[in-house]
Amino acid sequence: MSYRALYRQYRPRTFEEVIGQDHITTILKNQVRAGQTAHAYLFAGSRGTGKTSTAKILARAVNCQDPQDGEPCGRCPACLRTAQENVDIVELDAASNNGVEDIRAILDKVRYTPLELSTKVYIIDEAHALSPNAFNALLKTLEEPPGHVMFILATTEPQRIPATIISRCQRFDFHRLSVGDMTARMESVLQNAGAHIEKEGLLTIARAAEGGMRDALSLADQCLSFCGDHVTAADVYAVLGSMDGAFLYVMADALILGDTARALRLLDQVIREGRDLRTFVHDLAYHMRALLLAKICGPCSDILDCTEDAMSRYIAQAEKAGELRLLRASELLLGTEARLRNLSMPRVLVESTLVRIARPEEKETAEDLLERIEALENRALRAPAPAAPANPAPPASAPEDRPPWEEEEEVPLPEPPLWEEAPAAPPLGQPAPAAPASSPAAKPSLSDPKGIWNQAIAQLEGDNKPLAIMARSAKRYSLADNTLEIGFDSPIFHAALSKPANLALLQECLQKVAPGLGLRLLQGEGPSPLEERGRALFGDAFETD
Repeated sequence: MSYRALYRQYRPRTFEEVIGQDHITTILKNQVRAGQTAHAYLFAGSRGTGKTSTAKILARAVNCQDPQDGEPCGRCPACLRTAQENVDIVELDAASNNGVEDIRAILDKVRYTPLELSTKVYIIDEAHALSPNAFNALLKTLEEPPGHVMFILATTEPQRIPATIISRCQRFDFHRLSVGDMTARMESVLQNAGAHIEKEGLLTIARAAEGGMRDALSLADQCLSFCGDHVTAADVYAVLGSMDGAFLYVMADALILGDTARALRLLDQVIREGRDLRTFVHDLAYHMRALLLAKICGPCSDILDCTEDAMSRYIAQAEKAGELRLLRASELLLGTEARLRNLSMPRVLVESTLVRIARPEEKETAEDLLERIEALENRALRAPAPAAPANPAPPASAPEDRPPWEEEEEVPLPEPPLWEEAPAAPPLGQPAPAAPASSPAAKPSLSDPKGIWNQAIAQLEGDNKPLAIMARSAKRYSLADNTLEIGFDSPIFHAALSKPANLALLQECLQKVAPGLGLRLLQGEGPSPLEERGRALFGDAFETD
């Protein structure tokens, strides 16, 4: 006898053996137990989730002469007949029999009673492939079939089924299977087959199957053909062309810490080992997604379908990066994966993507600027605190304890600039005004626009640090018409600071330093240093050709 694939040998025979679809099998068992099955069903879901297997089990259950709690008994004459192919259970592949003539051939036979069983069952697989005329021909019979007929439609694309067909069926949506359910099922199948695959390898196969049990068993069958009855995790990685989890952690560390050279060397290792680049990018994108979810949700092993140990490692690595950094990395990798299909030099694209992830400071968009600020803040948080000096200097002696010969020389105060107006002398006969009380922080002179701007930014440091960092990138400072003019070379910084909310915050900080002074932000190349000096000396009277 020829070899049969694992997914064919170990197809479920009862509702109890169908995994991950309890919300469907429970209803069907109750209907069989009560004898209240419907005349038409629509099973919808992705591939490998058990649609056709459940349809065959239901066909046996409605014909069983002694159902046990809604399950086919497997011993009665009807169950023995349905154990193999039976003329009263008709399976139609709508992908290759989608014409109206094929449906009419079925409808011509519907009126005849079953030959061996009590109910004739028509299972139409890939029902969405039927033509519009075929659906129209099926409508009337599907709504009011003879009492001895049942229709079961299975599809992976329910959105292509006409609403008139769906309204005549009981619809059941099959869910994608979890990694835990698929791993348990594969362990059971492999044990019956006398084979073994390591736990890490089973998890890798289950993730690669993306919720389809048939795909998982096919991959397991492929691994057994490659290595025999004992398969290690390394063998699974070799068959699938993917990298192990430890390698992905190392690569993610290099990208998060900005070690571009290490990331490129690791990529070279991937290529030298003959791994598929698209599979590698897919696995790395999945890893970055796991780090992003761990950063946002904390422990979420139910979402990621991973073990508690893997969840702890995700959380520990996610602490090294910000949410924006991980989100951008995932988006870049997904975009790269989609573009790899039609490239003659895929390695160059992957290398450039890794460099862009590892070096956000090389970009010029506002999102990349925020990502860079986030990376700098995370780096500052991880930096160790400076150690105290081994031999601290003794405290300075108080002024009154110093001997006369060690007194400091008085430093003469700088003279005010010539262009500043001297205070007017009081009229004759009036006393001179009292000197103002000394303030703890001297106000900047109006002749020092850069000093005014720096003190205004200092007011901003505590409230909005990213805004203060952008404000410190100013290149030109000048005063004109009682207005402080600040120039920026970067159009991105100028656009960000010129937003109404940010500009209002800057003006508020400026008023605390220099009340009554206006603010104007400029962008582009500013005046020459000589022109700035002339304007500072002569104001509006200064003109240039």
